[in-house]
Parts: sequence; C-alpha cells; structure tokens
Amino acid sequence: MSSDNNFTYVFIPANDSKPIEAIIGDKSGGLSDDCLSKEAKQYFFTNSDKGARAAALENATPEQRKILAQQLREEVKAQAAQSSYANQMLNLDDDALIGIMQANQTSASCEITALTVPTSINNHRAVSMYSDDNARTQNLPYNRRATELLVACGHSIAGEASPSRVAIGAAPPGGICGDAFVGRCHDDEMGDIWERVDFTVEDANPRAAWCEEARKHGGGGGGGGSSGPRSLSGLMNQNAGAITNGGGNNGGFDNGEGDGYKWSQNDEEVELRFPVAAGTKAKYVKINFARTTLKVIVAGQTLVNGELGGNAEVEDSTWTIEDIKHKGKELCVTICKKEEGRTWPFVLR
Repeated sequence: MSSDNNFTYVFIPANDSKPIEAIIGDKSGGLSDDCLSKEAKQYFFTNSDKGARAAALENATPEQRKILAQQLREEVKAQAAQSSYANQMLNLDDDALIGIMQANQTSASCEITALTVPTSINNHRAVSMYSDDNARTQNLPYNRRATELLVACGHSIAGEASPSRVAIGAAPPGGICGDAFVGRCHDDEMGDIWERVDFTVEDANPRAAWCEEARKHGGGGGGGGSSGPRSLSGLMNQNAGAITNGGGNNGGFDNGEGDGYKWSQNDEEVELRFPVAAGTKAKYVKINFARTTLKVIVAGQTLVNGELGGNAEVEDSTWTIEDIKHKGKELCVTICKKEEGRTWPFVLR
C-alpha cells in the first residue's frame, strides 16, 4: 500500500502471459500535473511512431508539406458530409491544416475511458483507464483483461461511437486494444477535492466489489445497456439523473470460444457446449454447479474447473446431452444467472 504522498495504480499488459503490475506514483502534482496521466501519455508516445512522424514533419521540404496538405484535404473531404468540423478544416490554409495534424498525431497523448464517474454512492471515487489513442490504426493486440474490466463496470462495447459525442470517456467500440493503465481518484467538486487514491492489482479483478457497485443505479458505471451514453458527459448525466438503461444489449460479449468448448450468453443464462464422444451417456457426466464456480467431468476427464464471470442460480442450472446433426454429440451446460440482465465480463476462467 502506498504512503500519504504516493498512490498505487496498475498496468494491464495486452499480453495475457504477463502479470498485471502495481505501480507507485507521486500524488503531489494534483490534477494539474497528474503523475498517472503524464506517465501514460509518455509510455504510449515512446512505444509509438509519433516521434518519427514529428521529426519527418519538422524536416519536410515546402514541396513535401504541400503534398501532405493536399492528402489531408482529401481525407477531410471524405468526412465532410458527417462532420461540421471537417467542413471548417477545409477552409484552413496548408500550414494550419498541417499544424492540426501535427498536434494530434505527433504529441504525447492517450485515450481516457471513464470506468466510473464520481457519485455519492461510490464516495466520489472515479476510476479511469488510459490506453493508446491510435491502438486500432497501429493494429495493437486485443487486451482481454482491460476489456473485461470495462464490461464489468457496465459499459457496452458494441457499435461505433457517435462523432457528435465527446471522445473522452467513451467506451471504445470492440473493447480495449494495446496495453492499458488504470487509476482511481477522489473527485468531489462540491468539497473542492481532487486527489489520487489507490487502485490495486486486486481492484483489477472484474469480480471486485467496486465493479458490482459501479453497475448499480447511480453507481457511476456504464449501466451495461444499449441505450447507455458513450461519452463522459453522458455518463455523468446518467448517474446524476439516474437514467434507466435497457440492459438488452450485452456489450458484444454474447458468444465466443473457450478451451474445448463454445459459449454464449443472454440476459438470463450462460450456455457452454462441449463436443463429446458418440457413446457418452449421462452416467459418465459429473457437473458441480456452485454460486461462483463450475466443474465439468466427463468419463473421468475434467473438461473445465474454474471461476464463473458472475453469480449462478445453482438450483435452476442444468445440463443435457444432445445429438447435433452432422456434428455428433454435445454436452450442453446451462447456467442460470442470479442477476438477470447483467453481462458477465467473462464466462469461465
């Protein structure tokens, strides 16, 4: 745990084989000179090609700058129909246009996603995630653990963000790509308080208590519904005004594949399907349903044994052996969710 002058935040590598790391930062800079924000921006700048792009722009000849400006105008024209800002950019001279591009693409910056905003329910604790703002253009790898944390706070990652919304605070469509940092602050505007507080490795678990609190009505998280706002201002309004989300969209975590099985989920249940041998009978199957864990054994072989992504309604959970046409037999395990309408950030691990 950090001292009074320091705080703890975490680094979540996109590479699953690397552990989540706790980092100690200096809180003395406050909001205006925030240590975490500076460290994240510098990390993503150092690990990108922005430095090389900045040098190339600085050393470009007048003819090269003219060609670059023309290329930028062609790109802006393609967006003019959807954005009034793009139309305004078309009226700029070459130097101004290149200047905007230089500021946006060669400076130390990052994408900030508000996992929670401060509310009275969460004691005015805000949790933010910092990731590379050019992650997709650089084809950075998918960050499963960071995305699970995002979904655990009730955010939807389905669809594209509206260009009319504020970018800061939006849940990136499809989830988080590349490495990420996560930190927490005490942010009470009425009390004139802004201070970094600890966010530990234990807090990075999607099943942590603060994630459950974030999903509550007015708890500061995204609510998880398809009607939930994707911007920081929208998220603030949702929690201040206690907007009710539809909850019918599960944020893109509706199906996938595990180690030897396929899974799907909806508002009421999670289903796992295991291919099994043609001669498999019910007497060969042993399944242990528990509130937070699942163990599946077939013919003495353990197929899965792990932690569930949410709480199960054990008495209503069941399993069957089914004959699938042209595929053979499958063991279908159905886990009923104790909290209906909640998207599990992962199914089993």
